[in-house]
Amino acid sequence: MTCGLDSELDRTLFILSSACAEPFCQAFRYLRFRMVAPLDPSLFECRKNLVEEVALRAFLGLASIGALAAAPFLVLGGSAVLGIGHKLLRKAAYAFQKEGYTHVRGSAPEKTLGSELKVVTWNHCGPGGGMSLNHGGVVDWRYRAETLAAEIEREDPDVVVLQEYYDGAFSETMVRLLESKYAHFFYHLGQNTIGSESGLMLLSKAPVSNFSYTAFTNNDWTLNRGFATLEIKKSPESEASAFRIIGTHLRHGDADSDKALRMVQVAEIVESIQIQQTSLPTLLAGDLNIELGGEEGNILSPHFRHGYQGVEPTCTNHLVAKWDLEAKGTWGETIDYVSLYKDSAFDHLELLDGRLIKAFDDTYNTQTALSDHHGVALTIRGF
Repeated sequence: MTCGLDSELDRTLFILSSACAEPFCQAFRYLRFRMVAPLDPSLFECRKNLVEEVALRAFLGLASIGALAAAPFLVLGGSAVLGIGHKLLRKAAYAFQKEGYTHVRGSAPEKTLGSELKVVTWNHCGPGGGMSLNHGGVVDWRYRAETLAAEIEREDPDVVVLQEYYDGAFSETMVRLLESKYAHFFYHLGQNTIGSESGLMLLSKAPVSNFSYTAFTNNDWTLNRGFATLEIKKSPESEASAFRIIGTHLRHGDADSDKALRMVQVAEIVESIQIQQTSLPTLLAGDLNIELGGEEGNILSPHFRHGYQGVEPTCTNHLVAKWDLEAKGTWGETIDYVSLYKDSAFDHLELLDGRLIKAFDDTYNTQTALSDHHGVALTIRGF
C-alpha cells in the first residue's frame, strides 16, 4: 500500500452504520446485561445505593414494556429500519475501503526510528451491547476508553496492536483520543457484513511502507479473524522496509476442535513469513489464546523468541467469574504475546523490557479494571 491521504468515505459510512446500531447496542446492554448483572454495589456498573439500583432496573423494565405496549408498530418498525440500515451502510463502507481496510492518517508527524522499536499488544475487551460484562467481566468500553488511551500515551510505543475492537464506535473513539500522537491507524479489518470483523486495530508512529490483512482459511460466517501485516520504515525518507509486525487474534476455546483450528492459524502465519520476498525482522503480536507454558504453546517455540516470559499471567478469569459467580478451571492464563520470529540473520537483535501493562490488580475490581487482559510491552534493539 501507499500511505497517502485515503478517501474517508468508508469511514463516514462506518460511522453512520455504527449510529444505526447504537440504539440496539444500548437496549441490549441494559435489558440483556445491565438488568441481570449481579445485584451488588461493588460490581460492574451497579449504583452504590442498592435502592437506586433496584429502582433503575424496575424503571428500565417498565419503560420497555410500556414502549412496546403503547407503540408496538413504531418500535418494531423503527428497529427494522435501523437494523437494515446498519447492515446496508456497513456493506457500502466495505465497498469503499481501499484494499480491504480503513486507514486514517493521524495528525502526528511520522517518527524517525533509531536502533530501538517499542511494540505493545493489548486486548481491550471491546464488544458492543454490554457484552464486555459477561465476556471479560469489565464495564462497557465507554467507561474505560479515556484511561486506556492515556495508558497507551504514557507507554509511548512506536507500534500498538489492539484486539477486540468489535464496536465501530470504540475504534473511532480511540482514533479521536490518539490521533495527535500516532501517524497511522488501521482498523475495520476482516470484512463481515452479517457477523463480526477481526476486531484488530493497529497504530503506528513510524512511516508505513506496506500494510495488508489476511483472513484465516478456517473462519466461519460469525467472525472473520486473521492477521495484519505491517511493514515500517526507519524514516519517512527511506525507501526500504526495516521491520515487519504481524498482529493477530487467534481462535478462542478449550475444546480439541478449537486447538486444532489454532494450529492451522499458526501455520498460516508462519508460512506467510517464510514466503515473503524480502527478509525482515518480524514480530508477532497479539492474543493467541495459547498458554505459553502449556503443551499447545510448544508449537510456537521452534518459530519464535518470546519477549514476555514472566510468571504473572497476562489474562484473568477472576473478573468474569463475578458475573456468573462460578469458579473457573483456570484463573490466570499467559496467552498474549510479543515474539520475534527466529531467523539467523536477526539473531543479534535484543529483546528488552518484556513486561506487562497492568489492567487490573489482585482485588479484581470489576468497576475499575481496564480489561481482563494486561497489555504486553517489548523493546527491540539493534535493527
